[in-house]
Amino acid sequence: MANLFKGMAAAALVTSLLVTSLSIAKPEIAAAAGETVSVWRTNESLTEKLAPQSNLTFATDTASSTNTIFVDENSTFQTIDGFGASITDSSGYLMNQKLTAANRNTLMTNLFSPTSGIGISWLRQTMGASDFSHVGNYNYKPTPTSPFSIAQDEIDIIPLLQQARTLNSNLKIVASPWSPPGWMKNNNSMLGGDTATLKLEHYGDLATYFVNFIDAYAAKGVPIYAVTPNNEPRWASTGYPGLYMTPQEQANFVKNNLGPALSGKNVKIFAFDHNWDIDFVPAYYSDSAAASYTAGTAWHCYGGEATIMSTMHYLFPAKDTYETECTGGTWTDTTTGQFDVDMKNLTKTLRHWSKNFIAWNMALDTANGPTNGGCTTCTGLVTINQGTGAVTYGPSYYAMGHLSKYIVPGAVRIASTGYANGIHNLAAKNPDGSKVLVAYNETTSNNTFKVKWGGQSFTYTLPGKSAVTFKWSGTQSTTQTIIPNTYGLKASAYNEAFSIKPEATSDTGGGLDIGNASNGSWIMFKNVDLNGVTGVSARVANGYTTATSLEIRTGSPTGALLGTVPVGGTGGWQTWATNNAALTGAGGTQDVYVIYKGALNLNGISFTASSSTANLLLNPGFEAGSLSNWSEWRPAGQAVAQSADTDTPRTGSYKLTHFAATAYQQTTFQAVSVPNGTYKASVWVRSSGGQSALRLEASNYGGAILYSTNLTTGSTGTWVELVIDNINVTTGTITVGVHSNAAAGNWAAFDDFTLIKK
Repeated sequence: MANLFKGMAAAALVTSLLVTSLSIAKPEIAAAAGETVSVWRTNESLTEKLAPQSNLTFATDTASSTNTIFVDENSTFQTIDGFGASITDSSGYLMNQKLTAANRNTLMTNLFSPTSGIGISWLRQTMGASDFSHVGNYNYKPTPTSPFSIAQDEIDIIPLLQQARTLNSNLKIVASPWSPPGWMKNNNSMLGGDTATLKLEHYGDLATYFVNFIDAYAAKGVPIYAVTPNNEPRWASTGYPGLYMTPQEQANFVKNNLGPALSGKNVKIFAFDHNWDIDFVPAYYSDSAAASYTAGTAWHCYGGEATIMSTMHYLFPAKDTYETECTGGTWTDTTTGQFDVDMKNLTKTLRHWSKNFIAWNMALDTANGPTNGGCTTCTGLVTINQGTGAVTYGPSYYAMGHLSKYIVPGAVRIASTGYANGIHNLAAKNPDGSKVLVAYNETTSNNTFKVKWGGQSFTYTLPGKSAVTFKWSGTQSTTQTIIPNTYGLKASAYNEAFSIKPEATSDTGGGLDIGNASNGSWIMFKNVDLNGVTGVSARVANGYTTATSLEIRTGSPTGALLGTVPVGGTGGWQTWATNNAALTGAGGTQDVYVIYKGALNLNGISFTASSSTANLLLNPGFEAGSLSNWSEWRPAGQAVAQSADTDTPRTGSYKLTHFAATAYQQTTFQAVSVPNGTYKASVWVRSSGGQSALRLEASNYGGAILYSTNLTTGSTGTWVELVIDNINVTTGTITVGVHSNAAAGNWAAFDDFTLIKK
């Protein structure tokens, strides 16, 4: 990562995570040096499965590391409710009927026990048939006059839920119908399709259906914690049960029927219950009456990015966030790739405000069934052989266990570095004060990193495609800060974000950049040390020709403005340039917000202190492969005599050339907004000779135009530096440029412009 930013001081880019002001009231044991750290590890081949490792010990932190995960237990945000899956009708059938009582008890203990298993504490239960129902499309009221009955669920599902509750008293259940009975729908079928919508005259009947379900389950000792109006309202397949609902239809159902019907039931309503990439939630919450009945938003992981959950959190902060379905599948290769996918989904989902993580089927058979017209390649946490009763614990079981076994219900998410250097991570603080850090190495090679907690740290080498859980006690001894002049800030290591999307970058060092942004998007870095900072460099790409910018603010997205980094077109969304800006008013330890003022990609930022030589010019070495950020002057009627080319640059891959076959004059210049003060400008030049004027110029700074030495003799083989020193800027702006007045066929080359504050 040492060469990630050309011309930037950062050797690697990490930061410390997040965000809100939640506090933990429970007192802790006093801080002690040398806390012992327990360690468990799993690899993708499952030759290690939650395997205990040798304990580690925190020691006083000394030397800095370019690959550091900062953990700050004093920065907290959402409460974590737990982790789980679904005992679908198919799962229940396999677990209840295809296992001996002894084997079933072992499986249930391994799933639900907080001490002897992985401590599953959430279930999402289908209200009637889904695409995983071994008996087909059943519901609880087949005709308008039928008595309501959960008899089918009582065969397999209810006994398992009752047993799960005895194993884990923290168990919560959210229930979702794939479809109401067909007689309530316009297509008169439980199946989906274009007309699989709810009849207006049966909105009230469906609300009553929910009430009857909740009451029937409660009578069996299985309380329902929450419901969603329906599964995946924007997708109703013709092959299995489904109900299509628009945001307004769901809002109408909730405000007029479901919400009033559940009043006094102590059952929450979660809206939506569909994918990250579907535009639904803002329209739903625009109905204030529906919103008043709604506790939170349910999400599925099958499209888009988890970042949308953060965006919706900041738009609707009073509404909790839940991830209610995220299946594994054979499309990932269930023995290797699925572990990778699960570890990334688990960590990023909770990093973006979800209070839980629910997979899909708890158990499926060796043919990925029994199915009911839907997915035939989905996998469960475990696989049950219908012939032998053998139970195989898959990668999804162990991936979930890295979190669910050690992060208990009631824990809070605490600050930790975002994704950087191939390491995904998540940190939490349990109600007893113990800390948990889960890290996953997505690379195929060993990855050594430091974990820094207050004034203490330890170093660990994590094998490729492996996950590790660290757990320790004690109290953080100091406030956790990030020193940007030492580390820099990788954009993907943000602590919080609004309306952005990560993507793979081809920039030096690889990893992820942060883009898909628009005016008002932002990322935030927690606890950045800004003492002595006077400038910032940003690694940016802009595929448009329209110029935009990044604002650097502190405290909030509308907080104090320290400075603005201009970002012109760079020639492509993966064509990278390092742009710089001066900052004023920086100081202390601050939460830093980087505000996008338009579409651009950002790979990272690095701050420069007053003693540094931050270059304030944009595209100073023309490494954008173009003249972006530069302007030009030439006499009226004369053709352009400037270009960016690759012919023998001084450094990098590009330089600026002035040339024409006829006599010409050409000025290339850049205007920059800077704080008042004293500056130095420079450029490196070589030429063929034949110029009557060849010089560096500085103007519009509050005084007369300044010129460097006039280089009128050729310097074909040698680069010569032209300098203008002690420029006293009093207007808050300065224009720096080069001017050529040359005879026909003569050329001048320029590279590595600088403008620095003295």
